[in-house]
Amino acid sequence: MRRDVSVRCPVVLELVGAHRPPVWAQVELRFVGPDPYAIALAFQTLHSREVVWRFSRGLLAQGLIEAVGEGDVRIRPLDTTVPARVVEIELLSPGGRAVFHAPYTELRDYLTRTQELIAFGAEHEWLDLDHTVTMLLLAPPTWRSGTG
Repeated sequence: MRRDVSVRCPVVLELVGAHRPPVWAQVELRFVGPDPYAIALAFQTLHSREVVWRFSRGLLAQGLIEAVGEGDVRIRPLDTTVPARVVEIELLSPGGRAVFHAPYTELRDYLTRTQELIAFGAEHEWLDLDHTVTMLLLAPPTWRSGTG
């Protein structure tokens, strides 16, 4: 079984906010065999630094159908009057909140491409535990103050 599976796809998201015009953001969706449960959303900053958000591939799939997410990533389809369907992706961090509108069709087609390589439910056959542990160790700690 090949472990070098990778699906990358550029997509343009619309950063939306109340009281300001939308801003377009070029991002890249990433899916790799060693981390088969996750989708990465990679942003390039103005300083050529990459910011990557990782979240469940299942969360993205479910978010195309209904509102999901209780943590830092929330996804939901929007009822729109325009011909193209839109999905809202909300990212929450200690630094703030960002809400993006994404093209439904591009997200659906991207998930279909990942499904053709690694079916939902078969991720465990591809999981690279060494890679997963490394990713966990590289993640910055999230300390919360207060009493236990």
